[in-house]
Amino acid sequence: MYKILILDDEQIERDCLVFLIQQFSFPCEIKEADNGYAALTLLQEWHADIILTDIQMPVLNGLDFIGQINQLSYTPKLIILSNYAEFEYAKVAMHLGVENYILKPVIPSELKTTLQELMAQIDLERDTKLHKESYLLQYAIQLDIYGNLVHQNFEESILHQLSSFRYMILFDFSSTFLEENYSVFLERMKQHFHITFESLNLSPQALLCIYDEIGDMNVFTNDVYEFILNEFHISCYLSISKSLQEYSSLKEAFSMVEQQMEQKFWNPLEHIFTAEFLQQNDTNTAISNSYTTTHLDNETLISMIKTSLTAKDKLQLEQNLEQFFSNFNAESNQSQIYTKFIFSNLIITLFPFLPEKKKQDKTIDTIISELYMKQNIDEIIGIVRQMSDDIIATLSSKKKELRKEIVIVKEYIHNNYSKELSIELLASIVYLSPDYLSRLFKNATSVSLYQYIRQFRMQKASELLLTTTKKIIDIGMETGYPNYSYFCQSFREYFGKSPEKYRLEKANEMGV
Repeated sequence: MYKILILDDEQIERDCLVFLIQQFSFPCEIKEADNGYAALTLLQEWHADIILTDIQMPVLNGLDFIGQINQLSYTPKLIILSNYAEFEYAKVAMHLGVENYILKPVIPSELKTTLQELMAQIDLERDTKLHKESYLLQYAIQLDIYGNLVHQNFEESILHQLSSFRYMILFDFSSTFLEENYSVFLERMKQHFHITFESLNLSPQALLCIYDEIGDMNVFTNDVYEFILNEFHISCYLSISKSLQEYSSLKEAFSMVEQQMEQKFWNPLEHIFTAEFLQQNDTNTAISNSYTTTHLDNETLISMIKTSLTAKDKLQLEQNLEQFFSNFNAESNQSQIYTKFIFSNLIITLFPFLPEKKKQDKTIDTIISELYMKQNIDEIIGIVRQMSDDIIATLSSKKKELRKEIVIVKEYIHNNYSKELSIELLASIVYLSPDYLSRLFKNATSVSLYQYIRQFRMQKASELLLTTTKKIIDIGMETGYPNYSYFCQSFREYFGKSPEKYRLEKANEMGV
């Protein structure tokens, strides 16, 4: 929609212009004024995109009116319409910022062409502004959720949008789905659900900050999950915040949805996690524990399992194992790190009692690696059940040294950042599961592996932009982004501006 103001002291002239523009069938709203002062008053409240004005008018003529347009908070496109063909008028008008100068009587085709050109300019300016605001907003969200936002560095409009979000949804995909389908995923979400949101690509996760109020969140999130399943033929996990008004900051809300997402480890058959789900799960755990009068601690049970193995007491072994498994089925509030560590101790206990052939089939290191690769408690229990049936052990006899693992992973990233770096690959280097390595890394560095890889690549990209004349596409390839568009999008999200603009601004700052 375009807003057009017609300024002329002759009613018949205004009527003629209104009629012509309506015949062009442009999507526009038209208003009129018969003198410059009336037009200026109108423009204070009604922001016109295009103004067509006569020159010779009483009270305030066209050129004086145009001279005062610069005092407005925005800049409309200007067209002079006049019977006066003198060159001096045209020179003054163009100096004042007029887009075109059309003589009366107006030729319809000339007017139509001129308006079409101005509308194309307006569309381009709107699109450019929209993209710039979107990149800045994504950058601000990223800073805010990690607690690094400095409010005074952003325009008021950006800060206003940050405070306008109503909900936060974290999506977790188990594959490279987002790397290939991120834009399509967002577009189809908007089209299907008619919601407005801003997003961050945290591949394999995506964060949506939603502006709209949602009536029944349970119905909405179930619809979203079913839509993704049917539209993209892929399953995912969703973690949904409460109303953002109930949190002190976006950082607190993001921390909560991350914590809720951890429940997928204990509840792999569930795909939607909310604060209510977390509370209900804690309640169920408390009730279950209150009725387990013979509840034994895990270390005691492992000792009892070892005794039953030594005594070759099959019945006692089965009973002890079932008691051990029931502890973890009930206590879903335990950490994944602790759970995998305890199960590794159980595997160490079982392994010496395996038949020699089974020991040759899989080494204890292989079994340990498989255990740490598992993404939920059912899969871990499944490994140990198989081992107990064959008397096979799976997990390492001792904890890995955290510092050594992190140093090895960091060195590998530093030496191979131009190559594909998956959590699975890095975990295999230090013989850990992706999940376990991710947690160790975040505890040691306060950032996730994905964040660290991204930060390192972005810093390398920054260095190459400032110290070489290499093409942007080549720098993207060299820093691990073979897809040019994805590299530019990631760079904008990280630095708040495109690689080209970043290079130019830094060069200007350094006086190059």
